[in-house]
Amino acid sequence: MQYIMKIDGGMDVNQNDYLTIVLKRFPKVENIQLDSLVVKSIYEERFEIEWLATKLKVFSFITYMSKIDFDDIRNYSVACMDYALKNYKGLPRGLQNGVVAFNVLVSENVSEQAIAFANKRPKKHFSAFEMPIIFDLSKEQIFFYRDTPLWGKIYYEYFREYIEKNFNV
Repeated sequence: MQYIMKIDGGMDVNQNDYLTIVLKRFPKVENIQLDSLVVKSIYEERFEIEWLATKLKVFSFITYMSKIDFDDIRNYSVACMDYALKNYKGLPRGLQNGVVAFNVLVSENVSEQAIAFANKRPKKHFSAFEMPIIFDLSKEQIFFYRDTPLWGKIYYEYFREYIEKNFNV
């Protein structure tokens, strides 16, 4: 049975509708295989002077799972980050070049431990940012790290805006 929720005061949305709404925001979406999951993958590049003239390689990964627990979000986020690090093109990381992986899992059945993982500071990487994100259909809520750490401080306002604009409904 698919979980149904109300968005914007009236439209019923299930997991398929969520994916349709979110994926319409991107010009090019590909299906990739990560472990046993078929994942929607989006790639973009961003350049901002205020980022000290660095180019950011932006990978977004989105998939639905019938339930999300701590191991699911942790393993998914690691697999997405590994994919991004192996598949970005250009100068080596750190040479005016960085990578971010927005790792979105969608479900109506999310454990508190999974939410806690998404809300805590992501794992550090050299010139790369791992951003685990959960959209909980049952709570109609998105969970991700909202603070600004010292490492990568120049990017985090952009990260928060990107997440809210692209993965929230």
